[in-house]
Amino acid sequence: MERRWDMKNVDLDLLTVRIGDFFKERDFEAIGEKTPTNYQILAGNSPVFRLLGSVSVTIEGKPENFVIKLEFCEKRKRYEKYAFLLNMFGGGYAVLQEAKSDETWIKLEKEFWQYAENLVLHLTNTAKTVK
Repeated sequence: MERRWDMKNVDLDLLTVRIGDFFKERDFEAIGEKTPTNYQILAGNSPVFRLLGSVSVTIEGKPENFVIKLEFCEKRKRYEKYAFLLNMFGGGYAVLQEAKSDETWIKLEKEFWQYAENLVLHLTNTAKTVK
């Protein structure tokens, strides 16, 4: 999922740090980097948010107009086709873990976008203009 902000003039370095803090506050291991075209944050291994994968955040654009992309990078295989057979033979645990991970992702995604909206609001006009 992605969201776009226009005419905000946000310091994208600071935005990236604060988004990293969002994940660290939720006990994720998070790393961020600046590339020539965007900012990247990768977060995973949270004991609180037990996801079967990691979270990737990409910030692209300029301080005035930018996009934040939030993606879930799955480390699992879908067993939905075989759920009935797995349940019969004791594989229901894997299916249950996937279902819990999906619920957790929905909760995290909701929290993230609320946090991002408030963060952009507070960081509006923080970018230094170069003349």
